[in-house]
Amino acid sequence: SLVKDLTDTVPSASTMKILYQTASSNPELSASIFQRLAGDSKVNQGKFRQIRYRHDMHEFALLHATQDSLQATKLLPQSANAWYIAGECLAELRKLNESNQYYVRALALDPSMKDVLTGLMEKNKLSQEFMDVARASGFSGDTLRLAVDVAAS
Repeated sequence: SLVKDLTDTVPSASTMKILYQTASSNPELSASIFQRLAGDSKVNQGKFRQIRYRHDMHEFALLHATQDSLQATKLLPQSANAWYIAGECLAELRKLNESNQYYVRALALDPSMKDVLTGLMEKNKLSQEFMDVARASGFSGDTLRLAVDVAAS
C-alpha cells in the first residue's frame, strides 16, 4: 500500500527522540548521526517522489472510475449496485457526505444491503468527523489526504 510504503520510509517520532537524546548525551556522535539522517533524507526524498507519483495516478484512475459510476446511476437508476459502487468511489475520493447519499439511495432500492451499507455510512461519518477535526487543526490539501489515508489504513 502507498501509505505503508510512506510510513515505513519516514522515521517515527520515537526514533527521532531517541536519536536526539543520543546526540545530546554523546556530542561526539552527533555529527555522524546528522550525516546518517541527511543521507537517509536524500534516499527517502526519492522514495517519497515515487510514492507521490503512484498516489497521484491512483487518484486519477479513481476520479475516472467515479465519473463512470455516477454515469451508471443515470443509465441504471433502479440498480442498487450502481448506487452502491458510486458511493464506494465517492468515499475513496473522501466525498463522504455525498457517498452516504448514494448509499441511502442503494438501500432504498435494495433493503437487503442494510447491514453492509449501515456499516459503511457509519465509517464515513466517523471519517468525516476526523477530517473536520484535522481541517480545524490546520491540515489541508495533500497533508489532509495523507492523514486520512493513514487513519483509514
